[in-house]
Parts: sequence; structure tokens; C-alpha cells
Amino acid sequence: MYSDYNMNNLYYGFNDHRYMNEYNYRNVNQLNIQNDEIITLNQAIELIRQSIGDEKEDELFYDRLIEQAPTEKQKEIITSIRNDERKHNNILRELYYNFTGQVVPKDISIPSIDTNIDYKENLEKALFGELQAVVKYRKILGAMPSGNSYTLMMAIMTDELRHASKYNFLIHDNK
Repeated sequence: MYSDYNMNNLYYGFNDHRYMNEYNYRNVNQLNIQNDEIITLNQAIELIRQSIGDEKEDELFYDRLIEQAPTEKQKEIITSIRNDERKHNNILRELYYNFTGQVVPKDISIPSIDTNIDYKENLEKALFGELQAVVKYRKILGAMPSGNSYTLMMAIMTDELRHASKYNFLIHDNK
């Protein structure tokens, strides 16, 4: 599909050594990227498909977390994160469709949520879930062609980083 895709385009022409030296930009080959972090576009598309279900599970988990939150302020923070997860689900569905022409069916299964875990433990679980999502989305991002798909994946990844910061705040707020 993207056989003529050139990795240099990912960096918007900044592989010109004049820019690299003056602004300290590095060529992709100079970055210290582990081989297991580099994936093909087809692998990224499969991760996008899997991520659609992950975002839905996160949304349902955060619904439970909202119920556990002891204050309105904390409920509002988690609600904003949950709403972002809904938005991510829609963006990922759109990206998947744009790459494959196929619609991912809505998942009607409901993930099991351990209701015996207390609020603080669930906050920690949410924090580490967000951090794992950042790693996954960074892999996908590296395979995206420049343009809209790259921008959308970057938006999702930065949202996940913001979510991790918010969960850190909530964990600290509940000590």
C-alpha cells in the first residue's frame, strides 16, 4: 500500500545535514531505537485493530473507577480521561478503516472487572495501563506515514501521557 513511502519523509525534510547540525536533529538511523520497537505498517494496522478493543476496555474500567472515586473533583478527572478513551476508540476505528477499507465491528462483550480491588489499587492499575499504551502507540506512530494518520496517533499518544500524569496526581491525592 505504501511501497514508495520514504522514511525520510517522516522527519519533514530535516534529514538535511545543515538542519541536523544547526538544530541538533538526528537521522532515524542515528536514534537509539530497539529492533523490537520498529514495526511495519501492516503490523501497526494490526495493533490499531487490537487497540480499538483495548480503548473500549479502558472506557469500561474507568466507568467503574468513576463510581469508586471519593470526591467530585476526582470523578471529573477520571470522566475526562474516560471521554478521551471514547474519542481514541473512534479515531482508531477511522484510521483502521482508512488503511483497510474495513469496519471493525462493535465489541459487545463486557470485560471482567475485579470489584474487590480498592480505589487506590485501581488508580495504580490505570496509571500503568496508560504507560503501556504509550509504548504501544509509540510503536504504531513510528510506522505511520507523515500526515493525518501520524498527527492522529501523536494526539492519542500525548493524551495517554496526560492521563498518566492525571493518575499520578490522583494517586498522590489519595495518600
